Amino acid sequence: MEFKSFLILEEKGHLGHKISNVLTATNDLQDDMEHMGIRQVARLADDIVNQIRKIIHSQWSPSQQKHLYQLQKIGVALKKAIEDKGNVKELIPAAAQELESLSTKLGVKTPGGEVLDKAAELGGEDTSQDDMELTSAEDGEMDGGEQDEQGEQMG
Repeated sequence: MEFKSFLILEEKGHLGHKISNVLTATNDLQDDMEHMGIRQVARLADDIVNQIRKIIHSQWSPSQQKHLYQLQKIGVALKKAIEDKGNVKELIPAAAQELESLSTKLGVKTPGGEVLDKAAELGGEDTSQDDMELTSAEDGEMDGGEQDEQGEQMG
């Protein structure tokens, strides 16, 4: 893979991760809002708008502008509903759905765990927990104790 395409995928993944964080906050609000008052929902929705604002005001390449425009539309709709004292509770599910479709376009894993973009296939093999090695201090010492050949703590 060329370095340029790597950078494009890296930036796309970074934007997808940021949008995924906003989607998580929106889904949490959607799950909990039936037990909240209107003011609390509006305050948490305003926090989501601020997260969106931070993403939009970061520096992105021109290739990401279409995704940022969609994100901006979501933020503007939420902020307008908050300021006009509209029904924010009705807008949150629609915002979550739009954020999820935007995440899908960027190749972020869905809550079900499936990868929605072929860019993830370019990354290589999947790793499991068994593939990971524990690292410790020199000579196998961990917390001042000795370890046997299998890495288990001795006496």
